[in-house]
Amino acid sequence: MTSSCSASSCRPMLLLSLLVASIIIPYSEAKVSSGKVHLSGAQTESTLVKFAVSPSSTGKIDVLLTSYGMYENELELKMHIYADEEWPAVKRATLCSQKVSLAQKSLPIVFDYKGMMSDTRPGKKKTDRAEMYTSRIQTDIENPPSGRIAQGKERKDRSRYFYFLIDDCSLERYNHDDKAPDITFDATILNGSDHLPADEAGIGFLLVLTLAFSGALTMLLLFKLLRTIGGEVHVAIIIVIAACGCNAASSLCELIHRSVFAANGVGSYSLDALSSHFEALSDSFVALILLSIGGGWTLPSDVKGDGFNSESGAGKLMKGVRNPAGSLIDFISSKGVSGSGTGGFVALSLILIHAGLAQWGRTFDDDFDTYHALEHPPGRALM
Repeated sequence: MTSSCSASSCRPMLLLSLLVASIIIPYSEAKVSSGKVHLSGAQTESTLVKFAVSPSSTGKIDVLLTSYGMYENELELKMHIYADEEWPAVKRATLCSQKVSLAQKSLPIVFDYKGMMSDTRPGKKKTDRAEMYTSRIQTDIENPPSGRIAQGKERKDRSRYFYFLIDDCSLERYNHDDKAPDITFDATILNGSDHLPADEAGIGFLLVLTLAFSGALTMLLLFKLLRTIGGEVHVAIIIVIAACGCNAASSLCELIHRSVFAANGVGSYSLDALSSHFEALSDSFVALILLSIGGGWTLPSDVKGDGFNSESGAGKLMKGVRNPAGSLIDFISSKGVSGSGTGGFVALSLILIHAGLAQWGRTFDDDFDTYHALEHPPGRALM
């Protein structure tokens, strides 16, 4: 027995197959990070990038520095590499000389003159030109690094973050800030022979599981919802469908972003941002249900189509506090013209707060969605 399908019915299956293939096919490119640095007496060092290296592995970094003008005193201009054991002490140190004493590696930076070239910095005209100097640094990063940590303890063989900084300690001793030009960098990093940092190991598999589970639950609840068209539908079903759908969309966007990252070492900022915002929506919908139940809402008591009785403005607002989930659905179904709009204010505020935290997280220089990262203020505020 054979089966066949038309072009229109087979197209979705073909697109899904291509998507899965693009996610699971390995690539061999490295992480690529770019940015701008300007050293001064107030800021004698600047972090280029941090990267996680797997246990018993050797990472590789290749940095191309471009200086827009001559860096006159290169004697103490260096790139330093720090392991995560020393990083807290580096952050606490106040002087540049104290920080560099904790570095695993110290690499001198020497610029070579390349000539007068077009000035591509933001705010410059196309006709502007500047003296260009370049310096290239290539080195390996052993994990575990050599040497002992404080109190003579041996370093454990584990995944480890390394921090790459450039600094000029002479800037804190001599006032020559005006002679420190702008510097741009392009850093290419490998985790052994892999392109993804060690802290992303296994995340792809979890994202696939989340996508499959959330997608299946969305389809199951949506099927149940469609069967009840013309009848009564509980608010909880609608909110849970929205939460599961957003969670599945977040995982899908992040999977595609990781696939693009594996191909070019940069990824897709738009897809990573979409993943963050879909996740924020999903979290806010779950919070709506939990707040509603915590406020005294019982699941059998709110059915779509019953509506709310006419109340005073204060009463409507308090109903929104007690049941933000139901208030939001009623507000949307009435297209914002019914009295439940005041009650829906609580729900909309909660969603906007989550969206604001997600967008705030996008301002940090990280490769993947950091919406829940406790090392950043948005993640700590969310928790």
